[in-house]
Amino acid sequence: MNPSRDPARTLAMLWGVEVGASRGPRPSRTVDEIGAAAVALADADGVAGLSMRRLASALGVGTMSLYTYVQNKDDLVDLVVDRAYAEMYSDDVVPGDTWRDRLLAVGWENWRLLMSHPWLLDVDLSRPVLGPGETRRYDLELGAGEEAGLSDVALDAAVTLVVSTATHAVRRQREAEQVRALGGQTDEAWWERNAALLALVGERSTYARAARVGAAVGEAQAAGWSATAELEFGLTRVVDGIGAHLSVPAPTSGR
Repeated sequence: MNPSRDPARTLAMLWGVEVGASRGPRPSRTVDEIGAAAVALADADGVAGLSMRRLASALGVGTMSLYTYVQNKDDLVDLVVDRAYAEMYSDDVVPGDTWRDRLLAVGWENWRLLMSHPWLLDVDLSRPVLGPGETRRYDLELGAGEEAGLSDVALDAAVTLVVSTATHAVRRQREAEQVRALGGQTDEAWWERNAALLALVGERSTYARAARVGAAVGEAQAAGWSATAELEFGLTRVVDGIGAHLSVPAPTSGR
C-alpha cells in the first residue's frame, strides 16, 4: 500500500462522506462524475492508461482540483473498481427462483462485468475496496446462496468459488482473443490448419489419453466450443457440488 495514502480519506471518497476541511479549491465535479469518467478511461486504455492528468483533461478541470477527492493513482483504481461493481444487479436482486439458480446467475453476472471491463483482470482484488458498490455486490451475492443453509464461512467460500469460476473463464477468453489478434486467425482456423500435423503427433505419441483428449478438445474448438460453453459447464458442476455437499451428513467422531 502507498505509505502516503490515507485509508480514511479513501473510504470517505468512496462513500461520499466529508472528513474535515480539505486544502485547495473545491472540485467542480462530483465523485460520481469523476468515477464515470475514470471508468471510461479504463475501458478505453486499461488501468495503465488511467492517470490524474488524463482524468482531469477528460473532465475539463485542473489536475490539482482532483486531489481534493482523489489522493493518487491507488485511489483512482479503487474508485473505478467500485464504480464497475455498482453496475451489477440493476434491480438490486440476484434473479432466480432457487439458490441454485441464483448462484448460477452470480457467475453469469460476473462474466458480464469482466467482459465489459476486462481491465479488472489486471487489478489485484485480493484486498477488498470496501466501497458502496463492492459492499452491495457482496451482500447481494451472499443473499443469492443464503437459502442453501450453509454456514457463513461456507457461504462466503461458495460465492468465491462461483465468482472464481467466472473469472477464470473470462481470463481464458481474453487470452484466446489476444492469441487470435497476434496470430491473425481464429481458433477454428488454427485447429483446421494444423489438424494433419496434430493427428501425426497423436499417432506417434505414447501418451494415449493426452492424444485422445487433446484431439477431442481440438474437434470441439473447431466446431465452435466457446468460453461461454466452458463457463456453463464449470458453473453447473460447481453448483451441483455445493448441492452434493449439503446432502452429505457431517462426519461423526469415531470415539
